[in-house]
Amino acid sequence: MPMKKVAISLPEGVLETVDEMAARRGMSRSHVIATILSKLARAKHDRDITARIDALLDDETIRVEQKNAADEFLQMSRWPREKW
Repeated sequence: MPMKKVAISLPEGVLETVDEMAARRGMSRSHVIATILSKLARAKHDRDITARIDALLDDETIRVEQKNAADEFLQMSRWPREKW
């Protein structure tokens, strides 16, 4: 992946923590910061997706449709009726 340099200002305590993490892991400061930012961005993206799915499943019409489709499938399938 291509890299770009950026300049950021961090509180001294934060920078000390990042440097300690980097030393413990045998990584560069830049790698630690990039990893943290990547995980943060991915977590936000995952939360957004989860919120969209939750909103969709909260729709009563869709919930009823899915329940009906599942019931129809179970009626025509040979699967045993297991309780989960």
